[in-house]
Amino acid sequence: KLFHNKSNMIHSRMACRLLTYFGALTASTTRIQVSAFSPFVKTTLGGRGVAARSTSTITLKSLASSGDITSSPASSSTVDNLSTLTLLEHINLNVPNHEYILEFYSNVLGFGLDPRRAQNVVNGSGTVWMNCGASQIHLPVGDAQVIPGSIGLWYESLDGLKARLENYDDQEAKPFVQHSVENDGEVNEAVRIMDHYGNVFFCRKGGDSKNENEITRTVKQPILYKTKEDIETYSSAAELYGLDSVDDESECKGVSYVEFLVPRGTTEKIAEFYDCVFDATTSCFTDPSSNDDVAIVAFGSIANGRSSQNMLFRESDTELPPYDGHHVALYVGESKEDFEQAFKNILEAQVLWVNPRFSDKVTNLNTAKKWNQFRFKHITDLKTGKKIFELEHECRSVEHDSWPGK
Repeated sequence: KLFHNKSNMIHSRMACRLLTYFGALTASTTRIQVSAFSPFVKTTLGGRGVAARSTSTITLKSLASSGDITSSPASSSTVDNLSTLTLLEHINLNVPNHEYILEFYSNVLGFGLDPRRAQNVVNGSGTVWMNCGASQIHLPVGDAQVIPGSIGLWYESLDGLKARLENYDDQEAKPFVQHSVENDGEVNEAVRIMDHYGNVFFCRKGGDSKNENEITRTVKQPILYKTKEDIETYSSAAELYGLDSVDDESECKGVSYVEFLVPRGTTEKIAEFYDCVFDATTSCFTDPSSNDDVAIVAFGSIANGRSSQNMLFRESDTELPPYDGHHVALYVGESKEDFEQAFKNILEAQVLWVNPRFSDKVTNLNTAKKWNQFRFKHITDLKTGKKIFELEHECRSVEHDSWPGK
């Protein structure tokens, strides 16, 4: 029903189209020449599956089940392009212990330690949250989990990161396995780092946004400092991993994307799933450097062909490992009505899932309202119900207690 409703209304969409973050193409694991690629993006992606959103006239509730878009003359001159997926807030990766992660995320990548889990650092066990801008990496203790793809991080400058990595060149014991500096053309330098468990991070300079009001720039997760209060409360955790001044921010400014390798022939169905279930801004393209098909799911603000954050799904011949339980957490819409409509769509798509390891046991709308979140694990072909890809999504309302925009 979701698919047919959306398909029947697709031709009533706005004529206005925009690209979904062509910068995401150069922020993935495949190297692409930016100067040579931009014309391809403009001519190929300009009319594919992406529609302008207006915060004043378009809501997830009115769009997600019908595909209809309305507009009003009063707001037509002040359209704010937004995806209905508001924020890619955290990535959850289990780790065996704290042996490498604190030095890796804090001293190498330039994250900040979240005080809400700092006591676990003092105790030497338990979940650690490492923060960068509006996003986080959650690191519970368990069997190591690995993203089958990569995580993209952005910085205002890569100089500090490269200098810290050079300090490890002569050391045998490192909190990471390998690193390299890659240049994708003249302007797109990337630092590639692999942690001890196989997770790959691509770090890039990304401070060129014209929209200083987007949530990934205005909202910050809490960070531990070397203040007297934090040292008294968290002792060694604040002394070792706290930032020097309360005026400091984490050097890593945020998560720009997560890319997943997926089987051949699946990207259009994946984009269709997010479009129909969440009414998210999506696009599909073929990477000319590798001939791989890629689906982009946009998060946050969208301007000049770029979105604040993205999830990328890249088709690959690589034999994918069994799903190990890593998950992503995202915020949906701008109101509880948006969240509730998304939950109803998840029910209709028959993919609602309860993770037994967590306390939020959401099985109906009432429990979704109670917890202000729900989970699903399977991206499916909405025409056939066939499972395409496995990835746990923790979907939250902006009324969730942990919403960083409060």
